[in-house]
Amino acid sequence: MGTVNLYVAYIINPARSSSTPQMLFSNQGLASQEKRIQEYLAAQSEHPTLLKTFIESSDNHQRHRHRWPELESAVTYCLEHKAHLIIAEIRNLTSNDAFAKQILRLIGETRPQDEVSTEFAAEFFCCDQPFIKKDNFMVLVEHAKKQRELHGQLIKAGLSRTTAKSGNPHASDVIVKVNKPKIDNAIVFALMLQPIISSYRSKGYSQRQMVSALNDEGFTAPEGGHWVLSQLQKVLDRIKMNESALTLEKQFIEYKAKELSSFAIAEHLNKLGVPSPKGKAWTDEIVDNVSERIKQLHDIIRFNDFVIELMPILEKYHIDELTEDAFALELQQAGIVVPQEAA
Repeated sequence: MGTVNLYVAYIINPARSSSTPQMLFSNQGLASQEKRIQEYLAAQSEHPTLLKTFIESSDNHQRHRHRWPELESAVTYCLEHKAHLIIAEIRNLTSNDAFAKQILRLIGETRPQDEVSTEFAAEFFCCDQPFIKKDNFMVLVEHAKKQRELHGQLIKAGLSRTTAKSGNPHASDVIVKVNKPKIDNAIVFALMLQPIISSYRSKGYSQRQMVSALNDEGFTAPEGGHWVLSQLQKVLDRIKMNESALTLEKQFIEYKAKELSSFAIAEHLNKLGVPSPKGKAWTDEIVDNVSERIKQLHDIIRFNDFVIELMPILEKYHIDELTEDAFALELQQAGIVVPQEAA
């Protein structure tokens, strides 16, 4: 963060009412969040100064017209005082448009030109998910937005096709397509958590110890909230499947080139003593699952690469108010190919 050592803290106060939407409240108590912020500040080598702490209350009277009034105030304060923002717990709020809008304003992506000097490059740090940074925040927001749109479209299509009257024989295929965005997000979550789990394994942690460590260190569960054993076990299964897919991808390509059946591939892997992601002997079903995971990982990487390539043109599309034809021409001239799933 250079020579700037001024900080502003942002905390979301736990909800007091069960009627408050889950998205809008924090899982950690105020004391716990404040402790994490102090730990972050103590780890800085530049003698940091905490200027102010903003606390978003679940019963804030402004909530009915503005979801994140304290976050907006915190961002404004950061820009006015050239300070960086420490977020105690961001959870899955990258998918919340109103929340993301304020963070994008902080880092200059949606900031009005007359608001503050553009010479100051604001940063932010998320105590519960330190891998979320300024460099990847925009991509995470766009990815979440695209996934929401796609999921909504597929749900509508799925509902229309799977009604009792339709008698659709391909209902299972429709359901798979509807669930694809959620599955992709779960796979990405497992990829991000894999280094953390690896460190726990190297320390000899049991699964229950891993659950405790994840909660103590402020990592939120896939759907938000505290970790429980069953959630960890699902993530561990995804991590094992990811590891197998990434490790065996080259071999699987060779097997497919030789037109080996899934059964033949399973027999071959068993003879070689290659461990399966299920921790038991390979079967044709496990081979098919790994093959599918390889494809899923490729789709995710391809989609994320597409979003990164697309961002400059989307910005131009927004600023210059390009027509759809002009936008398509910009894509063509830039050599950007739209993935089939995004078309």
